[in-house]
Amino acid sequence: MPVWHARTSELVKAGKLQTLGIVQEQHPERAALFMQWQQMEWPVLADPFNLLGVKVVPITYLVDESGIIRFKNPSENDLKKFLATRYPRTVVQEVDHRFDDSFEGRRKEVLQSPGNPIANFRFGVAMRRRFDSPKGNPKDFLMAVQAWEKALKLQPDQYIWRRRIQQYGPRLDKPYSFYDWVNQARAEIKKRGEEPLVLRVEPKGSEFAYPEKAGKGLGVAPKHPDPEGKVPDDTEGMVGISVVVVPSTKGDGGAARVHLGFTPSPDKLVHWTNDAGNVSYHLEEGSGVSIHDLNGPGPVPDIPASNEKRAIEFEIRPKGGGKLPGKLKGAAYYYVCEGAEGVCRYLRQPVTITIRK
Repeated sequence: MPVWHARTSELVKAGKLQTLGIVQEQHPERAALFMQWQQMEWPVLADPFNLLGVKVVPITYLVDESGIIRFKNPSENDLKKFLATRYPRTVVQEVDHRFDDSFEGRRKEVLQSPGNPIANFRFGVAMRRRFDSPKGNPKDFLMAVQAWEKALKLQPDQYIWRRRIQQYGPRLDKPYSFYDWVNQARAEIKKRGEEPLVLRVEPKGSEFAYPEKAGKGLGVAPKHPDPEGKVPDDTEGMVGISVVVVPSTKGDGGAARVHLGFTPSPDKLVHWTNDAGNVSYHLEEGSGVSIHDLNGPGPVPDIPASNEKRAIEFEIRPKGGGKLPGKLKGAAYYYVCEGAEGVCRYLRQPVTITIRK
């Protein structure tokens, strides 16, 4: 932060400075929760599509009354000069900055300019936002990661785009925990007698995970439920499974984070049998990789049956160093019932994890 950042609130209250915060946060309500926690009361402009073209954060501008930027990342002396100077009023040509946040708008943009890194980044943002919405489908997340990877390949020095991939990627590639502050913020806000702002999309596994420089395993893979292969396969599509692999931005093939999504078939009125157990995933023996930082689907709801989406995350690393294999074979296991009167079954579904080069 600039050296004068700690004085911002003081200057705002004294009427000497007007402040507008700008965040590149993909979920702006998370920024709002952070501001509530830190008692920052100035307005915030959410820029998830990075229309400002910011490459690194934090960044600070001092803008005069005409909207002209006078200083970028100012020093203490720059701030004093800015406050002491009466800048001439200037007529600035207005520009239409309206932005189409829709999926179609971003899709057309990337189709027209497939080699444009900004278009690819924005398309990825649109896909992830749709994935997090009620209209989302499992492929949206994969398309978002692929778009961000292409954008970063086209412009490797873009800090913002790299962080977006790392947000969902392996711990060996993380610079910090992206949302470890959320639980602390909620606790301290409640202690003040306030109600924390509600997050539309709760952070999950990889977003809470801390960076890890050494290749030490965290968490142990659960015991295989069917070592003799007696559980029947789900041949009727009772559960849809999505696979998203987020590799390291270092491109060394040394680690990747796997995101598995499980959706009971709405057409068949499938629901989980909660009293029987939860969904799990297991790699085949001899896969050549180790599982780290396993985040299971969480506790089952305290009701006999439910049909919510479930997710499992884990990090994979090659045993003995080297690079990850191109494919990993395994299977998911789950207890489900079809319809209100349908037979409840314990089923297996083969799931191959493809590691993109």
